[in-house]
Amino acid sequence: MFDFIINLINNNYEILKHITTPLRWIFVVLAIYILVKAILSLLSTRATPEVWGYMYVEGGYNLPISHWENLIGRSSSSDLKIDNKSVSRNHAIMMRRKDGSWIIKDLSSKNGTVVNGTRLEQGKKYLINTGDEIVFGNVKCNLAAISFEESRNNEELRRMDREPMSPWKSLIAVTIFQILSILQLMIGMRNNFNQSSALSIIGISLLMWAYVIFFKKKGRKAFEMEIIAFFMSTISLLVTASASPTETFKQFIAICIGVFLLIVLCYFQRDLERTKTIRLTLIVLSIGLLLFNLIFGTAKFGATNWVSIGGMSLQPSELVKVAFILIGAGTLEELFRKNNLYQYMAFSAFCLLCLAIMRDFGTALIFFSTYLVVSYLRSGDFSRLILTGGAAGFFGLIVLRFMPYIADRFGAWRHVWEPEFVNGMGYQQTRTMSYGAGGGLLGLGGGNGGLKNIPAANTDLVFGYVMEEWGYIIAILLVLCIITLSLFAVNSIVAGRSTFYTIASCGAATMFMVQTMLNVFGSVDLFPLTGVTFPFISTGGTSMLASWAMLSYFKVSDMRKNASIAVTEEVEGYA
Repeated sequence: MFDFIINLINNNYEILKHITTPLRWIFVVLAIYILVKAILSLLSTRATPEVWGYMYVEGGYNLPISHWENLIGRSSSSDLKIDNKSVSRNHAIMMRRKDGSWIIKDLSSKNGTVVNGTRLEQGKKYLINTGDEIVFGNVKCNLAAISFEESRNNEELRRMDREPMSPWKSLIAVTIFQILSILQLMIGMRNNFNQSSALSIIGISLLMWAYVIFFKKKGRKAFEMEIIAFFMSTISLLVTASASPTETFKQFIAICIGVFLLIVLCYFQRDLERTKTIRLTLIVLSIGLLLFNLIFGTAKFGATNWVSIGGMSLQPSELVKVAFILIGAGTLEELFRKNNLYQYMAFSAFCLLCLAIMRDFGTALIFFSTYLVVSYLRSGDFSRLILTGGAAGFFGLIVLRFMPYIADRFGAWRHVWEPEFVNGMGYQQTRTMSYGAGGGLLGLGGGNGGLKNIPAANTDLVFGYVMEEWGYIIAILLVLCIITLSLFAVNSIVAGRSTFYTIASCGAATMFMVQTMLNVFGSVDLFPLTGVTFPFISTGGTSMLASWAMLSYFKVSDMRKNASIAVTEEVEGYA
């Protein structure tokens, strides 16, 4: 049947090629419908925290408790600020449990914490109840529950929450896009289009429907993130089918494994205590992967960040990205443990050193940017970020001095059209911009592009590839998807059930944003070309695995009722 269709196209090509003009309009309309609908649904999510209780402070004022983890102290960054000199800047933390009770822990404060006449031992956690008297330094406080009216208001706010969009119409639109894209590639590539590419595109359609139907039956409602990811992964398959048809099925398998990892990580993160226990294991595995890469890695496009195993090429640093975020995340209690901070700093330094030795400075920049954001979320100390950034800038100057290849990249930056660079260090960028501009708003149609003949066209230069074959509109929509996921993560900071989850989601957002910026701006010469992939879009198995796995950090921050598979039913009623 496949051969019959290809022969039919070959025999009637002069007529059928005109079909691609309306097809390109249909692709753009479908993409706008699918992605804009999902983007608007995510951005309309309420991020207003609910009030879980009050801390009545002597003197006649009360402090609303609106987080599950609360820092109590005199500092301006405290969730419950008590402006009294006898209270330490970071005096104590108070954490809500699933059953609604509270736990308190003194943070080695100068004047201590007393609950119902009993002084708390430093480092130990104590159960407290509403009505208990708590003395911070010389300030007497009482923990009080919210009123019946406020409880009803909370319930009313939940009912007023905008329901996540229904997935069915979007799924149908994505499926139509996938089916028509097969026709487009058949016409555009003819004999170069193979059966495995067609089966891979059909396969992702079936996988998408199976995923949504299964979790819909489990009572889940929100699938905007997954629909965005499935659409972007479809574009990845189309790019791969056009540029490297024999690699399309491998890319599909990577998507399947990535979806499996998403599900596993979502379920694993349901239990915060269990999630914290895996941190040390992840550190050991990450160190092992990076050392393995240093010993057995092979160079590709200037960086020794690839390992070949059984005829398959892997990028260990892509897998370490997933672990790097989880290792950097922490509960409010952990953020005040110095050994936890030193552990993360040492691990980050090791990762950056390994990436520098591999000459993978694009990935090193992604790791470093994520480290800065995570460090700021952990400490709230902006001055520390300035010092760290200054040290990194000094290190960068040393790299430029002693790494001629990197220095040449910077030398060509913003000058790629000059005669000395246009066919040298600026060869990839000039071709990307030329071919990308040739695609216009609608693109030339899948399989009709010329950028595929340029090295790394479907990986480091994939933004230009999408522009040429699928159009400027779809390319920009893909960037907007990454921005939307990042904004959703930032939104979660206000109402998140733990700093662990909010730090993890913001860490993943940083990686996605920086990675996308480096890929997009590098390919059009706004940044030096660093050779990093576009999340979910670039051809590459480990990149695809990492993208889907990191999506779990966004899912775990989704606090809408019955929205996320990463939140258990017993705790999701609070958002």
